[in-house]
Amino acid sequence: MSLPLATAAVALVSILANRILAVGLGLWLHIPAALMLCLLISLDIVQIPFFYRLSEHGFSFLDGIPAAKNFFNRDWSSTRLARWMMPLGGPGVMLVSAMPTFGGGIWLASFFACALRMDRRAGYAWIILGSVLSYGALYWILTTLVQTVRYFVR
Repeated sequence: MSLPLATAAVALVSILANRILAVGLGLWLHIPAALMLCLLISLDIVQIPFFYRLSEHGFSFLDGIPAAKNFFNRDWSSTRLARWMMPLGGPGVMLVSAMPTFGGGIWLASFFACALRMDRRAGYAWIILGSVLSYGALYWILTTLVQTVRYFVR
């Protein structure tokens, strides 16, 4: 498979699935580490303003449904969840953004940063740091796994 096609496949998997599958596919398709990690981290960085806006301003397309409007547009800073998150602060936002789940934990980390009323720049920095640490750890772990599988497949 050509490098541009493999890179596009990894980007698509990153958007539609999760980090584990994206990094694993990139390693399997022999995408250079710097290219793959820069691509995946930049895709996460592009998502942050979108999810931050959704978390700050709510979901206006659900305003016609009163129950959904009350749930999504409420002030989360005074809830039990926010009181639980308050002591975690920035490191908690970083840990949530490092989760290798669908959306990469970026959506939930943006929500936590907004619920904590964290400064936007600080929130972005913590979320990006979590993303970088997550991809670094996944690359380190999955490199060994992919090499082991390749050894036994040959």
